[in-house]
Order: sequence, then C-alpha cells, then structure tokens
Amino acid sequence: MSESQIESDTDFLIAEYCGRLSCHRPIVQPAGRGRRREFCSETCRRGTDREYERAKAWVEHFEQYLRRTRHEVAAYGRKAEVDGGFRTPEEEAQVLGAARAAISRAEGVIDLADGDSADVARVYGDLVDGGAQGEVVAVTGPVPSPR
Repeated sequence: MSESQIESDTDFLIAEYCGRLSCHRPIVQPAGRGRRREFCSETCRRGTDREYERAKAWVEHFEQYLRRTRHEVAAYGRKAEVDGGFRTPEEEAQVLGAARAAISRAEGVIDLADGDSADVARVYGDLVDGGAQGEVVAVTGPVPSPR
C-alpha cells in the first residue's frame, strides 16, 4: 500500500452510534486503523455496565422464581404439564418449520411416486391432507415402503 492510500483512508469519517441502548448519539471517527469507540463518553460506558449488571440480576431473580414455581406445580403432581406444557415462540417456530418441511417431503414423494406404488401415494396423500389441515393423522395398517 502506498503512502497516499494510507493518508486517503484517514480522510473518511465513519458515523456510528453509541452502544448504550438509552443513548444512541452518533460517534464520528476516522476510517483508518485503530480500535473503534463503542460509546460516546465514559459516562455511557459506565452506565452500560450498570444496566448490564442490573439486567443480569433481574434475569437471575426471575429464573429462581420460575424454578420455585415449577417445584410448587410439581408438588401437586402435574410435573408433565410443567415440563412440556408450554413452548417459547422460538420452539413453536421450530416445530412449525419441521412440520412444513415434512409436508414438503411427503408432497415430493407423492410427485415422484410412479403408477405402481399407489399404496405409497395413498398413504403419503393422507398424511399431507391431514397435516395441511393441522390434524394429526394416524395411519392404519402396514405402511408400504417405497422401492
């Protein structure tokens, strides 16, 4: 890299924003080498540290509360409801995605099934029809294996 390129890199200014959630003031700094500033001031850096510690304490408090509440519910003999009864939105999205993928695979098998494997097409068709309607489909009888 030539000397003129190095000098031209420092001519550019980059505008970033303060890392504190409650501040977001712009921080203008040169585009050259060196460590980037995360906070607009030392006050914001210290404030972020305090807010982080406070948030960690709240999380710990509510995790303890959740463990205590689960223990109380389990004392009533309903442990199965506590452990598997509630899903987070992330878990719901994962289950829904897996179900959609399974339906897509079944539809692909139906499309690729030749005329000789009518039983396979029938079974997978029943699965797709029931799954698309949000039902749990029970397959009765032997499930033919695709060849």
